[in-house]
Amino acid sequence: MPKPKTPKKAPTGKKRGPTRPAMSPERAKLVDELVRKLRREVAERAGPNATFEQQSDASFEIMRDVLHRAEEERLQELVTDAEEVDVDGKKFRRLEQASSGTYFGRFGAHLVEEPLYREAGVRNGPTLKPVELRAGIVERMLPDMARIVGALSADDNSRALDRTLRTVGCVPPGRAFLQDHVTRMGAEIADAAAELEAAARDVTAPPGGIASISCGLDRMSVRMAEPLEGAPCSRREPYQRAPPPQMEHHYRKAWVGSVTAYDERGEELATWRCAAEADADPAQLADRIAADVAWLLDDRADVPLHCVQDAAPELRALPEALGRRVPDVEVVELVDFDHLARYLDAVVDACDPQDKYDMKAWYRSVLLDDDNGIDRIQQNLRRQAKRLAPDAENARKAMAAALRYMRKRKHKMRYASFYRQRLPIGSGATESTCWQMQQRVKLPGQSWAPHGLRGILAIRALVVSERWQSAWDHYASFHRAEVSIAA
Repeated sequence: MPKPKTPKKAPTGKKRGPTRPAMSPERAKLVDELVRKLRREVAERAGPNATFEQQSDASFEIMRDVLHRAEEERLQELVTDAEEVDVDGKKFRRLEQASSGTYFGRFGAHLVEEPLYREAGVRNGPTLKPVELRAGIVERMLPDMARIVGALSADDNSRALDRTLRTVGCVPPGRAFLQDHVTRMGAEIADAAAELEAAARDVTAPPGGIASISCGLDRMSVRMAEPLEGAPCSRREPYQRAPPPQMEHHYRKAWVGSVTAYDERGEELATWRCAAEADADPAQLADRIAADVAWLLDDRADVPLHCVQDAAPELRALPEALGRRVPDVEVVELVDFDHLARYLDAVVDACDPQDKYDMKAWYRSVLLDDDNGIDRIQQNLRRQAKRLAPDAENARKAMAAALRYMRKRKHKMRYASFYRQRLPIGSGATESTCWQMQQRVKLPGQSWAPHGLRGILAIRALVVSERWQSAWDHYASFHRAEVSIAA
């Protein structure tokens, strides 16, 4: 049997692994006492022969029970049965019928009995429960549970979300509940997306060392589930239980946008992303992108600003938004370098599939070496078009498409000077945003209703932009209110 290796000692003067912040003596004393009690209880439950893993699991089970009980007690302390309560200056009167609600936290469900209240003098108006406003309940979830569920839903569907919560030791409310309530929470977040992004900017400083900024809009295909045209969907009288209306699937073009800050070497410092469903107003999405640009320019007003995107007419919404939001800043508009290169590659593939003269590389080198390179390429294509055989239909179509693409956009295809200065000439960050959004909304077999798609896009955009926590703090405040006993 091989002799076990002696573990190496850690080098002196060097830290190993993450460190925890120092505790006050009072807190350290409390933690020591809790640890002693926990270890004693674990020893009794797990037995003397338990493995380290079994001991850890037993410790977690005990602490989960403790935390669940603590949540229960805190919720009960927020319950009231007063005759009248005051909420935001309005009086609400208690209703007589008994009422209860189930709320889901990380460590299990809580059944809370509390009367309903309705605004005084209002007949058949909406009702509320004071405990929900005091605790900040979000879609029947305790706020910390809602925050976790929201962040995880940015990456996974409800089935995977339920599995993840169980794996890490949470007690989820069920897959159907998660799907329905995340959809409703996402719709609220999407409605307030511009406000939440502004709140995140208010508490976040732009990265240091910004040397340039780029932004762009783009579109991506998403599979949508839509009612089959002509399918009955009205309720029958007398009522008969019937299957839901038949659905058909179509691909619609959703919107994405991005803002990226670069350092002096042209390397990405940070990217902020946003997205919206196909029916969204692109001007509103462009205004949100422009707000991020203005935030960065407030810190470094002298840095170059490039709007780099495809030349599709509907993407004009972004330059127009920049003109409104930062009117005194020069915006360099460029056609994405790779989009132009694809047109030129198509010409080479149609005219010379073997690319014997390495024309694809030549086109790129000309564009990156000389600001007037696009003029040389255009002249070369025109000469080449005259020499094409009458039956070279594919070559003629590719040539015509490339020349048509250049005709009105040449002034946005002069890249060389910017390339030498390591300034952005490509829309890679926006293309990356498309890819990151598609990772979530194009899972196998997935199709979307518009309200579900817009909510998930809004949540994922905040998560991948590292804005979820700061945006959540503002969003959670929508669900909290001061409730006092009416005098």
